Amino acid sequence: MKRQDPRVTRTERLLMDALMNLILEEGYDAITVRDIVQKAGMNRSTFYLHFRDKQDIMSHLENDLLAQLTEALIDPTYSQESARSDYQTFGTPSKTAVALFSHVEKYAPLYRTMLVERDFRARVTQSIRQDILPLMSHELDAAFGSNGIVGVIIHWLESGMAESVTDMSLWLTRMSLFPME
Repeated sequence: MKRQDPRVTRTERLLMDALMNLILEEGYDAITVRDIVQKAGMNRSTFYLHFRDKQDIMSHLENDLLAQLTEALIDPTYSQESARSDYQTFGTPSKTAVALFSHVEKYAPLYRTMLVERDFRARVTQSIRQDILPLMSHELDAAFGSNGIVGVIIHWLESGMAESVTDMSLWLTRMSLFPME
């Protein structure tokens, strides 16, 4: 695999960070390529060396955020048995639930905007679904679980994140491991 030049990576990161900040300030629809390059302190020709248009950079930003989410959810030591034991014995939430809510908290303003305004919600749901599918007995369970988790994330964001990451993680752990209790 060919390594990307660090200068290219840095430039793309600066442009995506500019887009992210503008989304938080103005909302996606109001942003132009000119706004992005001005915020990043670059010129339009630099932008077009890296991205085709506003939608292309948005796709890159979404992919980056989803890659971070997926990475946060990966825990090779996770099993339902160990999570159940840790919850019942120590009252601790599953590591994946903590990782999920910590990631969302880190990017809360962006998730708040993107989960409502863009098709990003479907992509987040699919990402979570792929992560929980191996733990479920049926694909419908994974669909129900992933849509429910995204719904809870949206509710948490819209209600001002009054509950802590730990509280949300404990709730999700309990609901996932003991749904009928």
